[in-house]
Amino acid sequence: MKKLALIALVALTASAQSTMPRDEKIDLVAQDLHALGRVATVAKDLPESRQILLSIVDSDVDMLRIPRPDGTYQWASLQREEASRVTDEKTIEQVHTEAELRNVTISAPNAYRVVISVPQKRGVLAQNNRVWVRNVLVDSTGFDGKLTHTELPVNAWVNPGDANTVALPDIGKSVKATAELGVESGSKKAVAEVALVQAKLIDDPNSPYFPAVKRLLQVREHITAKEMNRGHLKTSIDEALLALPGELEKRAAEQARLVEQRRQAALGGTMKHAITLGDATPDVVHELSEIARLMNGTLQEQSDARMRLDQLIVTLRPPTPRP
Repeated sequence: MKKLALIALVALTASAQSTMPRDEKIDLVAQDLHALGRVATVAKDLPESRQILLSIVDSDVDMLRIPRPDGTYQWASLQREEASRVTDEKTIEQVHTEAELRNVTISAPNAYRVVISVPQKRGVLAQNNRVWVRNVLVDSTGFDGKLTHTELPVNAWVNPGDANTVALPDIGKSVKATAELGVESGSKKAVAEVALVQAKLIDDPNSPYFPAVKRLLQVREHITAKEMNRGHLKTSIDEALLALPGELEKRAAEQARLVEQRRQAALGGTMKHAITLGDATPDVVHELSEIARLMNGTLQEQSDARMRLDQLIVTLRPPTPRP
């Protein structure tokens, strides 16, 4: 009776879920996750499918963040946290006292900080020399389309192994930065790196799609991993599916329906030759796998396998119907 009550409760919950308004975005994400799971299962060489997997995930994340025409999002915003950086390395020859110094220009979207660093070595063996940073000139286009030019005085030496960072007033949609660099004397050439640090897009926890986006980003991490693990990827895709509204209830209702269907078939004696994909639960599959492994072992292991198989049959045999 308790099992029947549970089945009825799950079915009632699923029915209530089905009467709720459907969200087209969530429906599309569910379809895409099923597609990702299918690719992760059947792809012969999983890394070869990396680009298409990434494209699907990125498209769904972008959709759930709800992009605006100006390049911003309704449910995500750029924060001054490093997501990535664009770097260029140049040789510096002009002396710091000259009127015109070595200009190193670099461009990047969503940038908020300039970093001028001096490596310890210049080439493979030569020691590097310190670099003078006079100014950083910034041309930035905001998300409102407004172009601003800013001159940021630095006037500081950067020693080998050190760096000087210059914060930009705002996060620019498109940023071009020029660093004016010099060396101590004409005999002391140097190598310097100039980088633009790009802001990180942070999702709003108040978004109705926040749980789904969070799971999709976890799936993305498995896809971009240097060594793609098929099992971990499939698990993360399934967890992302279960995080979608109504998915867990839908799956529970389907499992309850199959349990009741098998129970009725067992009582009616119609289960012979009716095994279908998904009938066995994970614990049964695991036990059968262990039995198969033992059957290929020593005589003692084969004997243990036969005993475990007999126990499994007894456990799975349906009860004898009452007359």
